[in-house]
Amino acid sequence: MRAAVINQYGTSQELHVTDVPKPEVDTHDVLIHIHATGINPMDTKVRGGSMKLLLSNDFPTILGGECAGVVMEVGLMITDLQIGDRVIASLGPTGGGYADYAVAKRKNVVKLPNEVRFEQAAALPVAGLTALQALRDKGHLRPGDSVLINGASGGVGTFAIQIASLLGGRITAVCSADNATLVQQLGAEHVIDHNTVDFTKLPERYNLIFDAVGKSSFDDCKHVLTEDGTYVTTVPSPKQILEQVVTLFTSQKAESILTSFSQEDATWLLKQMANGKLQTIIDRTYQLDELAQAHAYSESGKVKGKLIVKLIDD
Repeated sequence: MRAAVINQYGTSQELHVTDVPKPEVDTHDVLIHIHATGINPMDTKVRGGSMKLLLSNDFPTILGGECAGVVMEVGLMITDLQIGDRVIASLGPTGGGYADYAVAKRKNVVKLPNEVRFEQAAALPVAGLTALQALRDKGHLRPGDSVLINGASGGVGTFAIQIASLLGGRITAVCSADNATLVQQLGAEHVIDHNTVDFTKLPERYNLIFDAVGKSSFDDCKHVLTEDGTYVTTVPSPKQILEQVVTLFTSQKAESILTSFSQEDATWLLKQMANGKLQTIIDRTYQLDELAQAHAYSESGKVKGKLIVKLIDD
């Protein structure tokens, strides 16, 4: 099968397409013929080597932490999936999604409704679940809460606006002025241009601040939180971890989100998609042999929504 691999850590130019053996399924595994896969910051971090102390990758390595496709084979212990089922899957930080086929654990696979296209669904296992779990589980978002989303036009941010709206939040989006129309269309009531305004210096107070790009800190944001407000970030730095411990004893809370795949959460997100209440904002789509270009663009900081690799047209 074809796969985009790296043979060492480095720049996006390390990615190249080659033929590799098709992965084999174990008793609780599912073999998926991939139609589309998402590109995430974790992929570029792993490729660049910044995660090598946490991940023991053997080379050649196939990156890609999520995918959407069709079941081609199931393990002996799996009885609730069949060959031909449309599914999405989380493949974890070790990846495997930049290929024609990938193996996923059954617990990390969810059936895909016929109403949802593969390229729309491929971005849910990472960005979609990150947004949902950050807002609902870490931020305890309640109807009527005032929510500020920093990095609102990115992959996680565009999901966060829509999910916060579904949960009843009143949303302020922080992004560039060029993306103001996009975030308003997704549900933001107010937009702050991060190029001209520092939201941490404004008089408004928020029940929840979700930093979807990890560019601020609890210390920066506590002055614009309500007395019992919560700050959630996607980047758990050492300082952030210390702040989380300190705020165990205060009314304001600092939290960080480490996404875990949940079949229940993924199913809920797919239901919202099937009902037309949630969409993946796709900036660009790429072919497998264009992954070096895709990674370079991902690292540019200019992506609106998600980047998707299409291996098979719907």
